[in-house]
Amino acid sequence: MKVKKKRPPLKRRTSFVVILVFCIALFFSSVVQFAFMDDLYIYATQQSMIASSKQIMEIDFKKDDYKSILSEIETNKDVYIEIYSPRETLFYTTDSNDIVYEPDEKGKKEELKPRIMKINSHIELEDGSYFEMRQEHYTSAQYMVYGVFFGKNNGIEIYRSLDALKANAMTASWAFFVTTVVLSFILISIAVIYASSVINPLLIINNKTKSIINMDFTETCPPFKIKEIHELGSNINSLSVSLSNAMNELQSENRRLEMDIEMKRRMEKTMRSFMANVSHELKTPISIIQGYAEGMKYGIGCDSTEEFCDIILEESDKMNHLVCRLMEYLQYGTENYRVNKTTFNIASFIGECVDLRTHRIKETGASVSVSIDEKLYGYGDTELLSNVFNNYLSNALSHIDFDRKILITCQETESFCRISVFNTGRQIPGSDIENIWQSFYRADKAHSRAEGRFGLGLSIVAKLQDLHGQKYGVINKENGVEFWFDIEKTDAR
Repeated sequence: MKVKKKRPPLKRRTSFVVILVFCIALFFSSVVQFAFMDDLYIYATQQSMIASSKQIMEIDFKKDDYKSILSEIETNKDVYIEIYSPRETLFYTTDSNDIVYEPDEKGKKEELKPRIMKINSHIELEDGSYFEMRQEHYTSAQYMVYGVFFGKNNGIEIYRSLDALKANAMTASWAFFVTTVVLSFILISIAVIYASSVINPLLIINNKTKSIINMDFTETCPPFKIKEIHELGSNINSLSVSLSNAMNELQSENRRLEMDIEMKRRMEKTMRSFMANVSHELKTPISIIQGYAEGMKYGIGCDSTEEFCDIILEESDKMNHLVCRLMEYLQYGTENYRVNKTTFNIASFIGECVDLRTHRIKETGASVSVSIDEKLYGYGDTELLSNVFNNYLSNALSHIDFDRKILITCQETESFCRISVFNTGRQIPGSDIENIWQSFYRADKAHSRAEGRFGLGLSIVAKLQDLHGQKYGVINKENGVEFWFDIEKTDAR
């Protein structure tokens, strides 16, 4: 299996490419300048010599200032000039200072002699002028000579030292090379810096996109100096925010869906349990009624016909009570049920509920004590809240024991009033406390069956308090049990 080589970072590769390109350009530039600089200098010198010859042909040699003009040309162009008039007679050289010979003059002060050199090459141009490469006989010095004829019978030869020309060319080559190296170093530095200013933001953006791939939307791209990259970073930030919001919404929808599925499962489970409990609760009285009815039909226990009828009526009454409680329980669980809230005095409300249970209280031999501030007012559906309180009071009367005392109190807070119903008696086992709010759950099944209670009272309390948006609960005390529920607090109207 081949191991894939890890590529170097983009910044390093870019810097390497930039330096390599400049080095290649510097190499070829150096090769070109060292190879062709001599030819370039020769060509430039030839053009300069042609221009100088044209300038000399325009001089008026009858004026006294022609020598100064020629001297200036020699100095500026670094050349040696010979002028012939006629062609065979040397009229002027760079070394002369006086007029020696004129065409119509018979005498001469001193005869000038031209340079005698070996001609190495000769190139004649279309206009009759020529270039020659000459060499001195006793030295290795070489000269480039340009000759041209003008006027009726005049000639000019301009000399330029090839050694000086090549030395200048070499100096220029090295100067150009050094300049190119320095300039290349500066340009490389600028290119690397600029490349870094482009690459660094790209690396940051790359890391940001990796974070997005990993579903991490916390990192953001900072502002960048380059407009296009800044816009790219801003777009990625916007994309990250949009993806984050979409992910949050998707997760919320998933959680809601999971909750709905779980709630549906619980409802199905509750419904199956509810139906099983209903079937069980109805089965017992139906079986009893059926048994006693068959006994009456077949004459079994004829002397107890009245007793059989009483039992059948009692069981029928229990069945009717169970059906009514079931209807009540199912009614409070519907979504369309509306709570009719009003303002009421809590002390008066509790007093009326207790008065309706006076007969039952006397039967159980319980002593009921109510301690509620008469200035407290609540806000809620009094019909539903009376059902809550009556269930608590009925539950307390069913389980009262020991001192047979029931204490009804109210604790006030800023937003609600907590009504507590305490009865002396046995505590609720810890395993039953969490289940007593479920429908058909009875901690004392035998006792509850004898009293005609089916385990729906506390489950109805839970539904009614949920409809009001208030809390409820139970607390085991030292010598009894305390049930409580909250009523929304309000001011008197």
